[in-house]
Amino acid sequence: MGIMTTRKGPMQRFNVESTLVVPIVCLCWYSISSFGSQVTKRILTECPMPLFLGEFQFIFIGLSAFITCFVGYYVPPIRRLFPEGIFPNYSDTGTKIILRPSKDVLYTVFPLGLFQFIGKYYGHRATSLVPVSTVASVKTLSPIFIILAQKLLKRNELKLNKAIYLSLMCVMLGVWVIVYTDTKNLAPKINSAESDDNTGSSSYYGILFAILSMLIFVGQNMYAKNIFTYRTNELPTTNKYDATWQKTSPKKYDKLTLMMYISTVGFLLSIGWFVTLELPTLCSNFFNEPHDIEIPWRLIMLNGVLHFLQSMITFYLIGEISTLSYSIANIMKRIAIISFSWMYTSHHITSVQLLGMVLNVTGLFFYKRLMKFKNTE
Repeated sequence: MGIMTTRKGPMQRFNVESTLVVPIVCLCWYSISSFGSQVTKRILTECPMPLFLGEFQFIFIGLSAFITCFVGYYVPPIRRLFPEGIFPNYSDTGTKIILRPSKDVLYTVFPLGLFQFIGKYYGHRATSLVPVSTVASVKTLSPIFIILAQKLLKRNELKLNKAIYLSLMCVMLGVWVIVYTDTKNLAPKINSAESDDNTGSSSYYGILFAILSMLIFVGQNMYAKNIFTYRTNELPTTNKYDATWQKTSPKKYDKLTLMMYISTVGFLLSIGWFVTLELPTLCSNFFNEPHDIEIPWRLIMLNGVLHFLQSMITFYLIGEISTLSYSIANIMKRIAIISFSWMYTSHHITSVQLLGMVLNVTGLFFYKRLMKFKNTE
């Protein structure tokens, strides 16, 4: 989900970053994300049903968010561990554990649920066909498509210099090197059982699905940028409502509540496709012996836990560190996911792969720094 930074004073932010808390949280973030990606890959390899996994994630995330709000309501010290805006504002008189959604909130959140449903589906399809490192590297192309979309929609008049274009070229070249080497490493494993044509087709479809998933989440982030931006901690509505409604609205919508709404919408949007495309296969597999597909329930439960923990850590970090620091931490997370994927799949990390990663990370790092500098001019 697209999210925002809390407006904290510079001294307060410096005090937080100067402790060991943020680095430790970041290390946990990298570890959970890397391990969680491999768990997702394992699930989709054993049970190639992306809609089923997506439905479970929506249910698990929604219930976990509700339980977290419940715990935070009755155990205030836990709530205070997180920045303002994560939990509902229970200090207000009459605030319930879960804020009741209004028509305006549902209207605003509906597109986010749609983005989540489609993005998850294509992301899971990609993960089932190509290595995790390929999917993770393709996601790093998002800045390029954000710029293209902003130019096409004329939402950003910021002029880009040659240095920014050069950094984006490094990102593209790094992604190409990583994807190319991953495809070469994948071929020998599959060729022992299938033909070269099937290998190439599987890789191409996987890369295509990864690109589609990335584009969907680019659209989500652009749409959600203002919705999740922390100002008064109120949820903005669509453009037809002006700032007067914003000031007079008594409701303040936190991220956990929004997480529940988005998960609910995503679940409802995907339930029809799941019932049509995958439920008949599951029923047939359940009632017939031997089972063609074994559902790894333990891995699926673990996947849900890791998925929710990633979201909570993300909320914590974006509320405690600056935007640039979070961007750099996110780049480091990509490095961790790609590196862990290479080590987990027992591939020998070659100099070409390292070159691709260096190009990708260098391009992303300088792009973030240059855009930050450009915006402050």
